[in-house]
Amino acid sequence: MFRSFITNSFVALLMVFALTAYAAEGLVKPAGKKPIKILSDYMKYTGDDNVSRFSGNVIVTDGEMRVTSDNMDVSFDKQNNVKEIYAQGNVKIEKEGLLALSDKARLYAAEEKVILYNNVRVWQGDNYLEGEKVTIYNQNNRIFVDRGSNKRVKIIIAPKEAKK
Repeated sequence: MFRSFITNSFVALLMVFALTAYAAEGLVKPAGKKPIKILSDYMKYTGDDNVSRFSGNVIVTDGEMRVTSDNMDVSFDKQNNVKEIYAQGNVKIEKEGLLALSDKARLYAAEEKVILYNNVRVWQGDNYLEGEKVTIYNQNNRIFVDRGSNKRVKIIIAPKEAKK
């Protein structure tokens, strides 16, 4: 479930550029049956609230996707399925031609929602998106980009090269 949630999150992020007239052709492939790998300097599991806390150079890899941050909390439901992920500090998400940077990110598995907070920047090739908060709803392909208090939303769309 976690793997498809993450894959769908990035499909929706790629839709930012598709919605602005440029489709993300072939950039997202579903992750295979590979295990999710988490590396960190420290890990603490709290059984009372079903949360694993990772700190210090946290690196999560899931097939073609890689998420890094300074700290990450992963909460589980009673069936030990991932319920929510909260990454904070130098968040970097990379997946097949997509790079997203922010100070914080929160992923909600059941709602299929991702929120990137504070100084959000997203690149896909020469295309670029910038805002203070980016909210992605996977179930209905909606994306909201909020500006900062002294900023505006910024999107740069590179012209698509003609096929020869």
